[in-house]
Amino acid sequence: MKGGRTLAALGIWLASQLLAAAPYSVGLAIGGQEAAMPDTALPNLLAIGLLASQIIEILVFWGIRYFKPVETVRPFPGWLVLLVSLPLGFAVLYGVEILASALNVPDLMAEDLEQICSGVAGVLSVAVIGPISEEILMRRIVLRDMESLTGSTWAGILISAAIFAIIHINPAQVLFAFPAGVLLGWIYCKTGSLLVPICIHILNNSLSVLSLRMGWDDVSFAFDVETVLTLVACAVVSAVLVCWMNRRYPRLGRVSKTDIG
Repeated sequence: MKGGRTLAALGIWLASQLLAAAPYSVGLAIGGQEAAMPDTALPNLLAIGLLASQIIEILVFWGIRYFKPVETVRPFPGWLVLLVSLPLGFAVLYGVEILASALNVPDLMAEDLEQICSGVAGVLSVAVIGPISEEILMRRIVLRDMESLTGSTWAGILISAAIFAIIHINPAQVLFAFPAGVLLGWIYCKTGSLLVPICIHILNNSLSVLSLRMGWDDVSFAFDVETVLTLVACAVVSAVLVCWMNRRYPRLGRVSKTDIG
């Protein structure tokens, strides 16, 4: 059934989120009985749960043949494409982040994310394994399934980006995730390589973790001259690199039925 993979994959994702909360729930129950529990214990348990659930999610998708691990690195698009894609991703996503900050979109999970990223498990989950699992889910599975269902590559990109935004829940992340999902989906369909959006996603999340650890996340933006000039610079860089990608890949490739199945 067309669209069935998306529903099944999202069900697996939801189950993995519940699994991620299990260590935290156990720790919370123990903490309620033992006041001596360290303050960092619960965030660390949540981070371990997230990391474990992401790994299990990837293994389940592999086990039910929704993707092959080799797809995360092949086809290799070439170093030049990677070198162009990373600054393109940074320019677009940094511009969106500045815009979200200037609009004062509430970030309801900033403190929780900071606590989760205080340990190694949290850093690995947020910066590395999370991006890989999300790209497999959203680009490899949902985007391709929706493309097959609708017969339109752009429909697949937009639907997967919308779902990508919704599952982030947090208003600041929702506003950020939709354009990010469109960009990542577009690059995936242009290059045919899952490695490219994975690398962009890892770069973005790694910079976010670094920003949290260094305290740079406290910086806010307003619609002043400096912010407008920064947004213009991001737009110009993005436009130039998008033009390069369009010349390199003139067509937005569609996924064949044999590739889906």
